[in-house]
Amino acid sequence: MSTCQPFSIMRLTHESIRAGLNHLEMLSSNLTPATAPKLKAAFGEVKRVIELHANQEDNAFYPPLEEKRPNITHAFTKEHEAEHRAFDRLSRQMENLPEEASGLVEIQASMKDWIAQHRAHLAHEEDILMNILPKAFTYVESVAVVRSILEYDLTEFEQFQLGWVFERLKGPQRKVYMGMLKGCSPEGKFPDFAAKVRPYLNPEEVQAFEQDGLLA
Repeated sequence: MSTCQPFSIMRLTHESIRAGLNHLEMLSSNLTPATAPKLKAAFGEVKRVIELHANQEDNAFYPPLEEKRPNITHAFTKEHEAEHRAFDRLSRQMENLPEEASGLVEIQASMKDWIAQHRAHLAHEEDILMNILPKAFTYVESVAVVRSILEYDLTEFEQFQLGWVFERLKGPQRKVYMGMLKGCSPEGKFPDFAAKVRPYLNPEEVQAFEQDGLLA
């Protein structure tokens, strides 16, 4: 199956988000006033990635999917709305970090609840869509949908999400992601995308990717 599939970009982005959630969970479980700024910074990055990912889905992915499979994505959109409310609550807490350890308990509880909520959302999307998406779109339609996802906020994708997601992918996932970018990138953008991810590759990966034509 071609990697230029909506499920591929969704699932790989989910995998990187899971890595970010794991990192937040670790930071939160060992939270102290001294480490709270690290949690705040890490949360800001994960929040930024998730917000763009949700907007890509709501605006570039779900509408064409709804045309093919009506009423499939309504529950996911509701989950995104709940996520925004959780983000607002956590963001307020992060802006007013307490100086005493006892005051961090509420933040830890909110973080734990939100991480569990978002993990469930990722799994829900994947469970429902993994069997639907391969049959929902033709190849040409799949390329168009993935390209629309990448183009939704191209600047934010290129300047932040692309590198953040790619850095957290492992081994074969990176090749699948690059193959998807090569096949689905907006016209003329693949060289720019390849330049963005190249610093995250070790020398062996650079050689392998070049041999497979994934960096040019």
